[in-house]
Amino acid sequence: MFLRLQIDNFAIIEHSRIEFHDGFSVLTGETGAGKSIIMDAISLLLGARAQKQMIRKSAESAVIQGVFVTRNKRTLKFLKDRHIPFEDVIIIERTIYRDRPSMSEINGKTVTNSVLREFGSTIALSGMQGENGFLMQPAFQLGLIDAFCGEDHRKELAELRSSVKAYRELDEQLRAGDRDPQAVARESDLLRYQIDELETLAMERGEDEALAEEFHARSHHASTLEYLKELSQLSFDDDGIRALMDRFAASLEKIAQNDASYEDIFEQFEDVRYQFQDIASTLRERGENFEDDPERLAIVSERLDAINRAKRKYGETYDLMQDFLDKSKERLSYLEDYDRNLESLKKKREALYDLAMEQANSISETRRAMAKKVESRLAEVMSELDIEGAGFQVQFEEKSLSEDGVDFVRFMVSTNKGEDLMPLSEIASGGEMSRIFLAFISIYAEFDEREILILDEVDTGMSGKTAKVVAEKMAQLSKDRQLIVVSHLPQVVARADRQYRILKREEGGRTVSVVDQLSMEERISYLATMISGTDTKKTRETAREMLLERHEEEL
Repeated sequence: MFLRLQIDNFAIIEHSRIEFHDGFSVLTGETGAGKSIIMDAISLLLGARAQKQMIRKSAESAVIQGVFVTRNKRTLKFLKDRHIPFEDVIIIERTIYRDRPSMSEINGKTVTNSVLREFGSTIALSGMQGENGFLMQPAFQLGLIDAFCGEDHRKELAELRSSVKAYRELDEQLRAGDRDPQAVARESDLLRYQIDELETLAMERGEDEALAEEFHARSHHASTLEYLKELSQLSFDDDGIRALMDRFAASLEKIAQNDASYEDIFEQFEDVRYQFQDIASTLRERGENFEDDPERLAIVSERLDAINRAKRKYGETYDLMQDFLDKSKERLSYLEDYDRNLESLKKKREALYDLAMEQANSISETRRAMAKKVESRLAEVMSELDIEGAGFQVQFEEKSLSEDGVDFVRFMVSTNKGEDLMPLSEIASGGEMSRIFLAFISIYAEFDEREILILDEVDTGMSGKTAKVVAEKMAQLSKDRQLIVVSHLPQVVARADRQYRILKREEGGRTVSVVDQLSMEERISYLATMISGTDTKKTRETAREMLLERHEEEL
């Protein structure tokens, strides 16, 4: 359910907050009062594209926030799959900036507009003024038939998508790999050369790091020998470190003999002195036995160069080079038996295509059977909506295999008895189109789990008996879902559980739009004005009767 809409600095709305409720809510107001702004704001929450000109003049940003609560499994799965936090409510916020891109958030997590649009399609079904366009789209029409076919049908569609995907991947692989014998021979020769080079190199794990360390050490042998000689002199000369430490130890020993509290210090220093003597002796021995090996340096250098050349060609690490070798062997094995392997893959591709076509044909049969039921059901609802003699047909055409099957559907409609069926997109009358749209929405809602239905002036071009029938249909739709409607028809307004008035007025020299929820008396006054243009005693009585009639019918 849509709980709250809050708008700040959007178009001519400085600040507005609407608390929505379950059931049937209607938004009313004079032309230009701001109803379309409210619907634009709702559209933004559902993923519509934001435009900087929507920001209120003199403001740096506009903020639209919506609060929702839902038990819709599809919506909750959407949040879980994208790791969007969720507890009791869902808060959507759109911020439009003048100087940088707009931002979208769901429960505090920033999302792209495409993600928000996908989320919006899970939580609400909406049809905006003058653009029942999605109803004209073949993809929506096909999806509508699929929705009617049930859960088993959806599982079959999922299996078909998997089969078609596997077929296309294999087909693409075959197209990319289908080459002449000379190309196969050239690739095989190159692979043999690369495999031979890597196997001859026979590099071991960690060998390159060890060789690099050894090369660095051997490259600095001369410098190392000079430092060893210098350290030996510093340690063993008559006035060297060893002699100084001996003198230091002798003095410290005498202090300890005079004062026992210095014995621990003396023993600590003795440990240090003996450690130093061991280190100094080891360094002197290394210096005396130091051997330079130019031949070994050349061998290490040559081996390291060979490894680095292979790295540049086959991968910067041992694992990458080994992976390249394994894949090259696998590819060579495939090419050496190319003709047989190719034939095997072609047979596999043919089997996948046959499987996908079998699944698609089964799905098509289910769709065609369901289409007959939809035709009958829609004709009933169109009749309920006072489109007498209306006809409806789902026209099927075959298309190439795709992930949704082999069916192209087109909804064909006639609005008068005896008229030829025409594509839905060619229906000219605004009133008829609105009622047909409402008929589709009515039967679609029977199968759709979205709890929010938002309609913008779908009652355009209606009056009298037809308006009353449409109002009753809307009231019926709101029994098991939240219905939010923009309307100019008194009959529709009277059937609503709650009415919101959008009013444009001047404040501080600027035009602002405000939204108020009307009390019962205010609704009577507003409805009276809608009926005749003036609020008179007679029209108020009529308005009161219309509102009371709704409650009496419910009782």
